[in-house]
Amino acid sequence: MPNKRDRRDDRILDPEILDDVESVPTTDLRRRRDECRELEAEFSYARRLLQGKIDILGAELKRRSEGGDAGMSDLVSRLPSILADEPRSGGTTRLVESELPGNAGKYRRQTERLATGLADIESSSPEELSAMVEELAREERKVSEDRRRAQRIIDGLNAELVRRYQKGEEDPSALLSS
Repeated sequence: MPNKRDRRDDRILDPEILDDVESVPTTDLRRRRDECRELEAEFSYARRLLQGKIDILGAELKRRSEGGDAGMSDLVSRLPSILADEPRSGGTTRLVESELPGNAGKYRRQTERLATGLADIESSSPEELSAMVEELAREERKVSEDRRRAQRIIDGLNAELVRRYQKGEEDPSALLSS
């Protein structure tokens, strides 16, 4: 499952990570923030994979319910419009790294395991496709929740860095030389 976390993820998403921020050296604070940003990028990537599968299956279910053209060639020809980046409701918008995250292969494999029926979409029943959509949507909600947690931690770490610069505890010009 894409939201299956390892020890690194648990350490980074530990709710207590923000408890001691005022006493953490600035270099450690930046390291924590950068690790959390990397994890947030991984969750964003996993969400996009899951959403793409959901969109493809949803389009196939809609085609079937409306009596559209049968066959994979129709589905393949519609992929660009199915997968077009359209805003989703209820989500938060953040700048997303354009590079693949370090664990991209892990998330791709896990998502493929969830959507194994996609390879055999033509012979799957509407009930099977709907069940797959539901499972993928559940997983997408879990990944989204983890992503929001990472974003809250990033915001907390950034707030502490800003506080230090505003109070004169750190020299912001040091950032320009690094």
